[in-house]
Amino acid sequence: MLANDNKHNLMRNTKKQITRSEVEEKLINLLDEKLSRNGFEKFSMDELASELHISKKTIYKSFPTKEELIRKLYLEKLNYAYSVIVTNIQAQSNIVEKFVELSKMIQEHLVLFNDVSMLQLKHYHPKLVNELISFRNERVIPLIKLLLRVGRKKKLVNDIDDEIIIKVFTTSLGEITQLKKNYEQIEYQKIYKTAFEMLLNGILTKRGRQLLINKRIKNESN
Repeated sequence: MLANDNKHNLMRNTKKQITRSEVEEKLINLLDEKLSRNGFEKFSMDELASELHISKKTIYKSFPTKEELIRKLYLEKLNYAYSVIVTNIQAQSNIVEKFVELSKMIQEHLVLFNDVSMLQLKHYHPKLVNELISFRNERVIPLIKLLLRVGRKKKLVNDIDDEIIIKVFTTSLGEITQLKKNYEQIEYQKIYKTAFEMLLNGILTKRGRQLLINKRIKNESN
């Protein structure tokens, strides 16, 4: 009888754990959608609970504070960005193609890479921002700098300081992000792609720009 009771309790606990995981996933996805669409802005747990048709108590079981919820989302995004760049570096493709692939990741997670978003977040959660910036600067940015160094070695990237390139890209693309709410998704994607390509052309050598043209022609023919 005791064995049956233990089995019943285990099944019940497993069910609770699955349900809790599903709630956490829905919360993360909803918050990600909000921040991707509007940038960081103040939000309430009441708002999230209402949109997901759950109680605030359910949310607080997983995330006692808003900061913990935001931290969970942003660290997941940073870890994903890190893994994408590592995979990109290891891929059998030229540097220009790697930059094009990198642009897709940055577009999806630009909230992590532009100072506007970080300043907005810092107003409410300064400690969290310091943690995110440290992760970004110590793990993600060095990989981007590695791509730039390889690009220079292969005579595909001009001899421009890494910090200047990263600052220009993040600032410019951060401003583009602020336009997102004014455009339909497809139109915004075209604007972002055009802006990124303009910036990329600015750092590429003549040989690098030719590879970019070849990449564009290949994409259009597919």
